[in-house]
Amino acid sequence: MDAQPIIELGREAVPLWIADEAHPDPATLVQASRSASFALGEDDLYPGARAPAPAAWGGWLKGALAAWPELSGAAVLRADYAIASRDPATLSPVQRIPHFDTTDPAVHAVIHYLCDKPHGGTSFHRHRRTGFERITLARAPLWRQALVADSARHGLPAARYHHDDTATFERIGLAALRFNRLVIYPANCLHCGDIAMSWARGDRLTITALIRVRGS
Repeated sequence: MDAQPIIELGREAVPLWIADEAHPDPATLVQASRSASFALGEDDLYPGARAPAPAAWGGWLKGALAAWPELSGAAVLRADYAIASRDPATLSPVQRIPHFDTTDPAVHAVIHYLCDKPHGGTSFHRHRRTGFERITLARAPLWRQALVADSARHGLPAARYHHDDTATFERIGLAALRFNRLVIYPANCLHCGDIAMSWARGDRLTITALIRVRGS
């Protein structure tokens, strides 16, 4: 596994960890996904279907995280196959903008790319009105108020997947998609998948996970 040095994004130094050639046998993970039971989750804002990842993947991830001392020993909270395939015309307004997964600073998100171009990777953003790059518990009420103000000034976001800079968000970094690349970042940072029109292919396969980092 080719683990890269930590990258810091934006004014708030959002940490980003990337490793290439991450898994020793990614083809087996792809093959296993073909017999997995994908389903849309209730109250799940993910724009597609998920299925449980192989149990062994979680064990492999714990070992892989040891490449970075600050992530070593993290607990795996959940891990799922995920395919972003929802028609952007059906997205709710909140699915059309960068999002965060939780305000808990100890929880980090993991994406394991199991697909390749023309799919895109993951972008990270700053909210222009507030300057926020992460949403903490204290910031959450201000964030909700700011989104209402954004809608009043700019209208609802267009019915498409978010991409690049807009009147309300500025992109501060990118984790480009590459087959068998592992990407980790704080789950409270503003991010979105670079899905664009590739959703229609129905094969943007990833494994997504949440981990809890010790001492955060």
